[in-house]
Formats: sequence, structure tokens, C-alpha cells
Amino acid sequence: MIRIAALPLLLLPATAIAQGDALLRSAETAYAGGELDSALARVERAIAADRTSAPAYKLRGDIRQRRQQLELALIDYKESETLDPNNPRLFVSRSAARITEGNIKGALRDLDRAIELDPADADAWYNRACAHYLVQDNAQALKDTEKALKLRDDHADALFLGGLVKGELFKEAAGLEDIRRALALKPEIPGGRMSAAILLYEMERFEEAIAGFTEVLEKDTAAADVRDAHYYRGDSHYNLKRKEEACSDWRASAKLGDKDAVIIVKSYCDTDEDKIPKKPQRKRRKTVVSF
Repeated sequence: MIRIAALPLLLLPATAIAQGDALLRSAETAYAGGELDSALARVERAIAADRTSAPAYKLRGDIRQRRQQLELALIDYKESETLDPNNPRLFVSRSAARITEGNIKGALRDLDRAIELDPADADAWYNRACAHYLVQDNAQALKDTEKALKLRDDHADALFLGGLVKGELFKEAAGLEDIRRALALKPEIPGGRMSAAILLYEMERFEEAIAGFTEVLEKDTAAADVRDAHYYRGDSHYNLKRKEEACSDWRASAKLGDKDAVIIVKSYCDTDEDKIPKKPQRKRRKTVVSF
């Protein structure tokens, strides 16, 4: 009787763990499909079934990060690290959260650990490139993107970031080539079309730049990109001596809050001037990496 009664007690932990694993796999499938609410519900059931599952806490952190709940995500990542301090992907995920919250030093510590555990993880090198780019260390950012691409030559985000860095280092043609390759792999990469058009503008390939900015205006919805696309398309027309077209774009940009466009409309578009008197000196546009 004692042996029979004890048997269920011995089986319960293994049953709970198996149930937790099944729920975790189901949550991972939902997460991969972008079903965040379903994934969260399933992973929380997995954690309830097995509170020692480091992958479950890591996945819940990933879901919370996608939902912009960074503080909660970091709590989950810490719990996952306590249970398993040797999962390189945990540190890659946490580095992304820390980059988003502006903790670049913390992100770099995580990425050094991730690379120590798995130096062949292209995402770790890409995330490190992002961190260095955001603190304006373009030389190191470029080295990190190149490492990521050696490991995975179809890493669209690394290609895009490498193109941005090359553009900022005044290697516009090489940067444009990388950005176009990135867009071929991932057409909706945030800021991709705008960045390509900006490089064409910087190279004074104004007709191509106009086509690029037109595509931005047709397909992109980010307010800053729409405003800037009108400004730079206007400036491209201006350089081709097309005042009417230039002013049409500058008026649109001014309505969206561009201060340089407001000045140009008043001093040039609303006058008979052939050239802009005291044209505003515009800084090179720096793309913010979406993470």
C-alpha cells in the first residue's frame, strides 16, 4: 500500500516538467507566428507548471520586450540567468532590451558574454554593432557588422547598418550598395528606403534621389520620414533648378514642422528670388536604428 500510494508522488514532478515543456513549445510556436497574447498566456502556464524552466522565463522576457514592457522583460531575463547562466541567446535578448532603454554599457557587457559563449552567433555581433553605432563608434560598429556578415551573409539588418555606417564615413557608394542588398532581403526594413534616397542625394544623383524620396512618400508612414522626404525631394528639385516643384515639397515639409523649410518658403518660395538667400545649413541626417 505504501509503494502504491507513493508512486503518484514520484511521478508528479516529471509530469509537471513534461507538461511545462509541451506548453513552452506551444508558446514558442505562437511567438514565432507573432501571436504575442497567445504566446504569453501559454508561457505563463508553462512557468506555473515548472518554475525551474530557464527557457520559459527567457521567452516571457522576449514577449514582454516585444510589447515594450522592458522592466518586466529584464526581471524575466534575470530569473532565466539565475537558472541557466550559460545560454548565449539570453544575453543577446537582454542586450536588445538594454540598448532600447539606453543602457549601452550594460548591453555591451551582455554581448561580450554572449560572444564568449557562442562567437558564431551573428545576432550577437549585429547587436554589438548597434550599440557601438549608437555611441558614435563607427569604426567598431563597421567591424562588428562585417563579423556578423561573415557568419551570415544574408543578415539584412547587419547589411543595412553597415551601409549606414559607410555612408556616415563618406563611403556613400559602398553604403548604398549595402542598403540596397539589405532591402532586397528585407523590403520593409525600417528607414531603409529613406536611407538609400539620402545617400543618392548626398552623391548629388538628384534624379534618382527624387525617385527614392517619392517611393518613401508612397510607402512609408513615419512622420519624420515623410517630413524629411518632402524636404530633401524639394532640395533635389532646387538643385535641378525646378523652383515650382521644389517649393511644393518645401511647403509640405514646412506644414509638417520642418524649420528649415519654413525659412526657405518665406525667403524664397514666397518671393521672386532665383536663389535661396542664406540657405540653411542642414546637418547630415543620421538614421536611428530601430531595435
